[in-house]
Amino acid sequence: MVDGVASWADRDGCERTALVKGSKIQTAIATWTDSKGTKSAPLDHSESVILVAAINYTADFTVGTRRVRKSTRVSDKAVAQRIANKWEEDERLALEGVRDDADENFALYRRMPLKDHIDAFIDFRSTGGGDPDHRERTRKHIEEFAKAGNWATVRDIHVDHVTRHAQSLKKSGSASRTIQARLQSIKSFTKWLYEHDRIKRNPLSSVKKPNPEQDRKHERRMMLPDEWRWVESTILQGRIERNSMTAEERLLLYRTAIQTGLRATELAELTRGNLKLDVLAPYITCKAAGTKNKKAAQQFLDTELARDLEEHTARKHPSAPVFGIGSKRELSRTLQADLVDARLAWVQSLSNEEKLAAQESDFLIKTNHRGEHLVFHSLRHSCGAWLAMSGESIKVVQTVMRHSTPVLTLNTYGHLFPGQCESAPRSLAAMMRGDKTPAELSRTSHVSATEPRRSFESP
Repeated sequence: MVDGVASWADRDGCERTALVKGSKIQTAIATWTDSKGTKSAPLDHSESVILVAAINYTADFTVGTRRVRKSTRVSDKAVAQRIANKWEEDERLALEGVRDDADENFALYRRMPLKDHIDAFIDFRSTGGGDPDHRERTRKHIEEFAKAGNWATVRDIHVDHVTRHAQSLKKSGSASRTIQARLQSIKSFTKWLYEHDRIKRNPLSSVKKPNPEQDRKHERRMMLPDEWRWVESTILQGRIERNSMTAEERLLLYRTAIQTGLRATELAELTRGNLKLDVLAPYITCKAAGTKNKKAAQQFLDTELARDLEEHTARKHPSAPVFGIGSKRELSRTLQADLVDARLAWVQSLSNEEKLAAQESDFLIKTNHRGEHLVFHSLRHSCGAWLAMSGESIKVVQTVMRHSTPVLTLNTYGHLFPGQCESAPRSLAAMMRGDKTPAELSRTSHVSATEPRRSFESP
């Protein structure tokens, strides 16, 4: 309202004016008749000018299966066309998942130092819990690519820099698993940038991670049952403290690792509160935040191990760690030192002739002739391997090892399931003849599957 005159735009787009007296607006309407009939239109506040709404153009276009129709609110055809084109392009980009970086937020993020983005990403990852060491490795991997590509801001991130650095790692002798871990870190970073509207598109969406199975440099081997018995007896006889653990505690750690298949991080984070030992079927629980697949785990124990754990933790606080591991990174060296002691004790138990043959044996050796290593993670591998060798079903092994699919279980341990493929034709033929029912065949195959365990004994 200006000097007793009100002005506004009505719903037809007409700019209206009228006199204001008190609390009332006095509008005037002009009426006339022409060859097409009677017409009317509003007058301005002076009642001398007929007000006519401007003819605004309407944008009408289709994106995908959706039709868009809305007023441009301009009467200039050329301007209206540019507005319509812009709207149509924005709708198309939104449909294709491509963002427009023209707004102020994108401009701000593009100017922000890359370090600030990395800090925000790591902080975001920490809200989901998980391992602080893993987050620190992720940061170092991202910073490694940033240094290789000389990145200062997110605008500098380019797929060529990433692939070039990955190739340089491969040429320098890095394993596919090493390269895969680094690519996983940088790809998760750029994906987070895109999903949080910090960049308009993910520049690394087309980058493929290498298959770590193609050139695995450090194949792990399982610990043979006979090897375990020597390790166990040597630790008990030696009573040597390693990695801040007594012989008894270290042996208890190894037993728990083999029987549950828990990883080093999961074992290090176990507290007394995670142990459920006073039940008919004792078990260990792991919170989702501490597991690799971010799912809660429940691993069952035999009564003897449960009793020993209960005695070990009897005086511990519920939040206290079950195992007093000095350094998680030193667990493999700790196990390998115990292997050295066990092999020495084994060799000393042999006759002179047997000692000569033992020089060529892989028994209790860290790395065998096939280049397979026995490290702390091998205890988890031993869990799955021993279950397969004992004739447990694929589903049981998958559940205990917490594999995402039975395919992964078969690819890892399928060669250890004894006699199943060889006996399959005989089972089918027996069913065709009507000799046995499926239930009887199932019982027979389970019994036969446990017999070949003798062939896995070490020399």
